[in-house]
Amino acid sequence: MRVKSLAAAVAIASAAVVPVAQATNGYMSHSYSPATKGMAGAGAAALPQDSLSLIGNPAGLTRVGRRADIGVSWFSPQREYDGLTPDPVRGALAPIGSGADGTGTVESENTDFLIPGLGYTHPIDDRSAVGVALFGNGGMNTDYRARDTMIYPGVGHLGTFGGNNPQYNPPQIPGTSAQGAGNAGVNLEQLGLSIGYARDLSDTLSLGASFLVAYQTIEVKGVGAFQGFTQTFTQSMLANGGMAAVSPTDLSDNGKSSSWGFGFQVGGIWDVHPRLSLGASYRTKMYMEKFDEYSDLLAEGGDFDIPAVGNIGAAFRATDQLTFALDVQHIWYGDVDAIANENDLAQKCDLNAAFGMPSAPGSIYDSRYCLGGSRGAGFGWDDMTILKLGVQYEVNDKLTLRAGYSYGDNPIDGSQVAFNTLAPAVIEEHWTIGASYALRDNYEIGFWGMYAPENSVSGPGAFTGDQAPEIRMHQYEVGVSFAWLFD
Repeated sequence: MRVKSLAAAVAIASAAVVPVAQATNGYMSHSYSPATKGMAGAGAAALPQDSLSLIGNPAGLTRVGRRADIGVSWFSPQREYDGLTPDPVRGALAPIGSGADGTGTVESENTDFLIPGLGYTHPIDDRSAVGVALFGNGGMNTDYRARDTMIYPGVGHLGTFGGNNPQYNPPQIPGTSAQGAGNAGVNLEQLGLSIGYARDLSDTLSLGASFLVAYQTIEVKGVGAFQGFTQTFTQSMLANGGMAAVSPTDLSDNGKSSSWGFGFQVGGIWDVHPRLSLGASYRTKMYMEKFDEYSDLLAEGGDFDIPAVGNIGAAFRATDQLTFALDVQHIWYGDVDAIANENDLAQKCDLNAAFGMPSAPGSIYDSRYCLGGSRGAGFGWDDMTILKLGVQYEVNDKLTLRAGYSYGDNPIDGSQVAFNTLAPAVIEEHWTIGASYALRDNYEIGFWGMYAPENSVSGPGAFTGDQAPEIRMHQYEVGVSFAWLFD
């Protein structure tokens, strides 16, 4: 209970200061340690250099000494989509609209975020150490303004099927006077507190483990018009013979919903040779409480666990000054239904089919595929495997320079573009630079910069008719850290 209280205090204090928007590999950061941030995440498995290395591999705790690190970065994701051309007869058959300026492009607001990180390690004796670290993930805090879309007058763009068709009356959001959607977006914020222990079993082998407490919040706006595809609505219609329905109250625009959870991580580092180290770590899925305020939207009634992460890597010291690092990271997004489930609403949650009049050939009604169901529509994300390469050069006893590159296929398929306007996590590449400088024997300052080139995904899919909207994103990050070295 004391651990959870400590986590709550730290998480709430941090969340009150800065919104988290750390979304580079899916919705996870390319790295958390100040040193490895400058190497595109390479070195997280086998080259620990600061207290936040606990997040990448707890086995590194015995190799960094007694120190405290605190850092902050400015993160700027630039997200936009090209909407659909409205059909004057059918309306825009998609949950996205066209740009109001006539270009067809809609840009998200909220492009500047400050992201903190802090950690502390403490040796117990010559062979063991403990540590603690705070880290964040997030879903980019998208915010598409209704004024930037060209759709049904007075109605927001996301979740509005009416397009410019004046004969269409979009559904009313339950509990409000608003129709359709209004402003739209999703904000997922996750804070994790890792508490670890490591021990050197020999002069060349270190093992470590950590317990993680997680706190997360989510807020979704602008999807109220999808109430006809929820379990709550469709099952109530069936129960009443199509004569009446219960509007879902936990679908959209309910403010922030929060949940707690926990997980575990294990890792090891083996010095195969004085110049070569190998490392590996595995963090279990973090089992979270449900988001009750969005149980009509998210799969399994609001369940939203944090996926498992695995990492293997090597560090090769070519000379006393030059080190190369290689990491391969895998993120199991496919094991979290709210993230991984594909959007089969039109094909498998067709209420008309339940009454014997399918809306399209082959469409069926199975409540499990409706929003809130066990197989309800998610974002259709696949697992991610990321290759990370980094180099580090110690110019002298004070100055160290770093650079890195990483690549991983984005988790979004073109058929899933419509819902992913809310979370366009399409980044594949990261280019980074970094440096650290010893101010004195017991103080160190670090810097890093990251650029993620623009990537895009397009394709026809659910609710897009024969058109192929496109989602795009590129990112920038600049950070600084300060360390106290107590040994």
